[in-house]
Amino acid sequence: MSSFKTEASKLIKTHLKELNATAEELGGVFITGVEGTVAVIGADGGKRKIIFQTSFVSDDVNKNLDAQVEMQDLLEEEGIEAISEFDFNLALEESH
Repeated sequence: MSSFKTEASKLIKTHLKELNATAEELGGVFITGVEGTVAVIGADGGKRKIIFQTSFVSDDVNKNLDAQVEMQDLLEEEGIEAISEFDFNLALEESH
């Protein structure tokens, strides 16, 4: 998991400006698994947009969830909150 943490930290730093903008607009970002990767979802023009996606983590649901929790912890260290899909969708509707 340490290689995942290294990759995730680099991706967060690379996309920090966009992550902060989305967090400010919607109250946070949405983290989900996409085809064995971890994706951080934001918005652009009122529509969902993948801000970044990690390399392949696992097809195993539990391992992918562990990676999503790790991503959430790393984002929180940067002051960016992860929100539920429900809250994300509500925020998208309200912002549009």
